[in-house]
Amino acid sequence: MKIGLTGGIGCGKSTVVQFFVQAGWRTVETDALVRDCLASDAVVHAALSEHWGKAVFHVDGTVDRKAVAARVFTDAQELAWLEDLLHPLVRQGWERAIEVAPEANWLVEIPLLFEKRLETEFNLIVCVTSPLDVVERRMVHRGYTRDEIAQRRLNQIPLEEKVRRADRVISNAGSLEFLKQQTKRLIAQTHTH
Repeated sequence: MKIGLTGGIGCGKSTVVQFFVQAGWRTVETDALVRDCLASDAVVHAALSEHWGKAVFHVDGTVDRKAVAARVFTDAQELAWLEDLLHPLVRQGWERAIEVAPEANWLVEIPLLFEKRLETEFNLIVCVTSPLDVVERRMVHRGYTRDEIAQRRLNQIPLEEKVRRADRVISNAGSLEFLKQQTKRLIAQTHTH
């Protein structure tokens, strides 16, 4: 079984991933793959350096992710350039992971699953949703400004549309326990199919 997990920014996708891990599923978080590419991929570093120069690097040579974000979330062309660079590498990352144990149950968390038209890669698409005010509180708590949250939202298909296209929806509107119960129920249902 291969499940694609998506949802809006700050909706609790990572928490849902952890519940799947606890249930014995193998998981891939594409945000972590992106972080790895930015942290240690020499090809990515060379491309960033050629495209933006030293402006997106710290003095120690590591990528300044805030500087990159400032460029891409205010400029659609820059975002498209970065996505063209990273997304093929990220896709290779999760495909390779699955190849190691194709018979296992896999959950792949992909925030831009619909945007990148990856629906056909999975047996089931699950969308995590959360009310706007709850998301905003979470994101502000994580250090994002309201402007940064709004900019990131603009680059994604609206959450209502993701909910409409998904096979299953998990609502993260209540307690952590409520989120866990919904996730456990979903996992139980997938074992019966």
